[in-house]
Amino acid sequence: MTGPLISFVMPCYDYGRYLRDCIDSILSQEGGYDFEVIAVNDGSPDDTIDILRSYTDPRLKIIDRRENKGHIFTVNEGLSAARGKYVVRIDPDDRYRQGFLMKTVPLLEEYPQVGLVYGNIALIDADGTVNLERADDQHGGRDFQGNELVALLKKNFICAPTVIARREAWMSAWPVPEGLAFNDWYFNIMLARKWDYHYCDEVLADYRVHGSNWHSKVSKDGSEEKSVIWLLNKIYSETETDPALEQAKQAAKADVYAEQYLDFATKYFGHSMNAEARRCYSEAFRWQPSILTKPRVFRHLLATCIPRSWYESAKRFLKINRT
Repeated sequence: MTGPLISFVMPCYDYGRYLRDCIDSILSQEGGYDFEVIAVNDGSPDDTIDILRSYTDPRLKIIDRRENKGHIFTVNEGLSAARGKYVVRIDPDDRYRQGFLMKTVPLLEEYPQVGLVYGNIALIDADGTVNLERADDQHGGRDFQGNELVALLKKNFICAPTVIARREAWMSAWPVPEGLAFNDWYFNIMLARKWDYHYCDEVLADYRVHGSNWHSKVSKDGSEEKSVIWLLNKIYSETETDPALEQAKQAAKADVYAEQYLDFATKYFGHSMNAEARRCYSEAFRWQPSILTKPRVFRHLLATCIPRSWYESAKRFLKINRT
């Protein structure tokens, strides 16, 4: 039996308040493309399953699991059920712009060497208000096509709801290893080892920033750091099939680890976790000593050595005396 052209995979857990916004943005896609929506309810305690069942559109297919198995298990299950030539993965707190498929599918059809297409993202709040219309800071307002492995090792600049990839590309890295705190950067990295990417400089989706974001949770509990370092160690213990890519990867190793530890430190600092921030600033310095020449990094490192209340008071004092 021939499947649809596109499969949307949507793992659902406790985001019922945003779910209709997400589903409606999928069902209202322009272009008349043949697609299915695979919604996997991961034992959600809210009204998720009731909302899913309220839709009568035959394109929406529901996998209802009463027992919560976790995000990674759910993503793996959803991808295994996808039948489309092209596959998309979105969390139910995000939403698409209506032209998402019209902008991305033709690129995959035109360029067989491209395994994954993605685009710019807008940031919205819990109420759906756009706070930042264009979030990409990687491509200078221009389309891009080529390999992005080294750049992605330093920073995950691809936002999941804008991504559409060939099914065989997804499945080449499937399943996501259990225990990882995320699946998006894992796929972005693993697919970039084998495929070219195409960045489309159009806002394709809205990424919702709110207090219960998964990424905020894993940065606080330390599981993001553990998962990132595990994945980096895996990548650097293996050899790329393209010798030029392997050389570029190895040449960037110190910068990659330094940038990642700096990112952990910045997040821990933002969560007022001074000891963890100080440890990660020190690791970043070990990999790349020049990192301490950045005034903000040096200032924040010093601030981890004093109570946060003293640091905030000093900031207020300096601000008042500058005005």
